[in-house]
Amino acid sequence: MSLRHLRIATVGTVLAALSTPSAAPQTGSTAPTTMSAEAPEGNAERGEILYRKTACYQCHSEQAQGGSQGPRLGPNPIPFRAFERYLRAPSGEMPPYSVKVMSDQVVADLYAFLRALPPPPPLSSIPLLQP
Repeated sequence: MSLRHLRIATVGTVLAALSTPSAAPQTGSTAPTTMSAEAPEGNAERGEILYRKTACYQCHSEQAQGGSQGPRLGPNPIPFRAFERYLRAPSGEMPPYSVKVMSDQVVADLYAFLRALPPPPPLSSIPLLQP
């Protein structure tokens, strides 16, 4: 396994750990938490424009399927809070996108674009992959 693939695997593991709810004991309270796992309202069309304008495609490919430099982002992206956390303070080669560089609304729009991406076709529908 190359160092690059190891980094991608490590980032995926860290993001998965960050998105997993903690195993803290339940207090019985039904009050909502302040940090919801739900993504804020975003605009997928505007997110697609921003994805291209901010050059995300250069590392993550045109359809966010992953590329030579960046991992797959969609469809079915990681939970919003993990996505936002990594975007703001990445541990890899990706530059950080602070609130001054990329507003919370822009992040929500980008995430809406990733969520709106269609799933890939089933492998059975690809003739080259048939026996």
